[in-house]
Amino acid sequence: MKIAYISSGMDKTFITNEMGAHEQSGWTVLPFGSCKRHDPDKLSRLMAQWVDKAVFRPGAAIGMRSLLLQTIKHPIVLLRIVIWLVNLMFHSFSEFAKAVYELPGACYFAEKCSQENVQHIHIHFASRSLSLGLMIGMLVKRPVSCTVHAFDIFTRKPASLIPRLSKCSFIAAISEYNVEYLRKTCGDRIADLCRVVHCGIDVEQFKATDRDFQPGKLLFVGRLVEKKGLEVSIEAAARLHEEGISFSYDIVGNGPLHDDLEELIKCRGLQEKVRLLGSVPNDRLSGLSNRCAVFVMPCVRDSSGDQDGIPVALMEAMACEIPVVSTNISGIPELVEDGVNGCLADAKDVDGLAAALKDLLAAPPRHNRELGRAARRRIQEEFNITRTSCQLRELISGIHDSETTLDY
Repeated sequence: MKIAYISSGMDKTFITNEMGAHEQSGWTVLPFGSCKRHDPDKLSRLMAQWVDKAVFRPGAAIGMRSLLLQTIKHPIVLLRIVIWLVNLMFHSFSEFAKAVYELPGACYFAEKCSQENVQHIHIHFASRSLSLGLMIGMLVKRPVSCTVHAFDIFTRKPASLIPRLSKCSFIAAISEYNVEYLRKTCGDRIADLCRVVHCGIDVEQFKATDRDFQPGKLLFVGRLVEKKGLEVSIEAAARLHEEGISFSYDIVGNGPLHDDLEELIKCRGLQEKVRLLGSVPNDRLSGLSNRCAVFVMPCVRDSSGDQDGIPVALMEAMACEIPVVSTNISGIPELVEDGVNGCLADAKDVDGLAAALKDLLAAPPRHNRELGRAARRRIQEEFNITRTSCQLRELISGIHDSETTLDY
């Protein structure tokens, strides 16, 4: 089968891994980037390979030319798209404006789909990429599906989601939590379109054989943004320091909270304990992971309502058999089972997080090794890209094997 994949870019490992798994199974993937072309020098080797294969957003002149050609060739279809856009406008003017902006690109991508005889269109994120993909589907009369993650549903109003998600042949939700969130906010009609398909990682890329962990070594890897709960983890680190517990905490990543976190570290007198390392190259990150005793990611719901879904960095740490501490929000409890393959605290609970860290740091090495092995088994069984991509292919194949009628 030949499928088109639409996302905001080729810079997300879980998407490129998924596309690669489809191709290894014998499918052909045509990647579309709803953005400008990335600089390959700033991407991993795998991402750069997909950038070379990808078709990116056209310039304004080419996009308008494609719109004119589609209008001439398929005026009835363009009229239906206009009607859909008007309906969308009454639900969400902002999504309507974004969709109008995407229309010339949709016409351009539709030409590529027709030339390549694409049979299915899959989209990651219910952002404006979804509007783009739906319009492509209307133009080429192909079914469209979408994977919903976190910010794309948590920060959008139901009025902007319902008229777009309802046009999908199915919705791949990365967690049961997302399904129930959509049921609560968007209703049964949308939730009934959902099927749980976890994001997966290439487990074989993450090994525990080289681990030489240092007692007391804490690690975080991710964006320095509010929903990661880094302020909570620094406050918890201050509690450990006050109790005289030996530890060090490395925070890897960049983001808008860097200066605020740096100030908080100084205020708590943790300059010798907590380090903001910024972005680090993969070889150095591998070394930090191998020496890490506990991986910390105390996710929270931020002031905009956004929260993590199931963080990929958490999966990667678990695949490396690193004991993890996180929080019981969103889909995280579907990955981390408290006391079985990791530890969970309540979100924004400094004392609870400090207690969980203290317990792991004081636990016998054998206990933490068993916790780490259970964590890796969880990833192998439920969050392995081979398994999750197969689930997605089965859903796509089911649509094409049925007598489904496209409702555009």
